[in-house]
Amino acid sequence: MIEISRFVLAVGICGLATVVGTGARAEDPPNLVGTWKGSTQAVYVGSNPYRVAEKTGPNFSTNQIEFTYSITEQKANLFAGTLSAGKFSETLIGAISPDNRSGVMSDDDGQYTLSIRDANTIDVCYQHSFPTSRVAACWTLKRTAS
Repeated sequence: MIEISRFVLAVGICGLATVVGTGARAEDPPNLVGTWKGSTQAVYVGSNPYRVAEKTGPNFSTNQIEFTYSITEQKANLFAGTLSAGKFSETLIGAISPDNRSGVMSDDDGQYTLSIRDANTIDVCYQHSFPTSRVAACWTLKRTAS
C-alpha cells in the first residue's frame, strides 16, 4: 500500500514538473504600432486645451473632436508615441495588461483605460481631474491603413 502511494506521488510530481516546465507560454502582446483615429464628445468642467467651458459646472460638448494616435515604438507590452488634434500634440505612453486585452495610457495631462477589441479596434476612456478642469470621455479608435 505504501509502495502504491509513493508511486502515485512520484507520477503526480513528474506530471506537475512537466506542466510547469512546459507551461503554456502566454501570447505575445498585440502590436499597436501604427496610426489610430477616433472622434469623441466629452463632458467637462472648466476649460481645457481642446474645449472652452461655455458655463460653470458640467458642459456637454456638442461637437466631435477627431484624435490621431501615432504609436511609433513598442517593446513587449510597453508603447510610446504621440497624439494630436487640431493644433495640439502630446506625448503618449502606455502599457498592455498581461491579459493582452486591456491596458492604460497617459498623455501630457490625463489618463486612459483601453480595451483591445481586435487587431484594428481599441476602445478608450479618458479622464483628467485638476483644480481648474475635469474631463471624461469614451470612444473607439480604428487603425488606419498604412
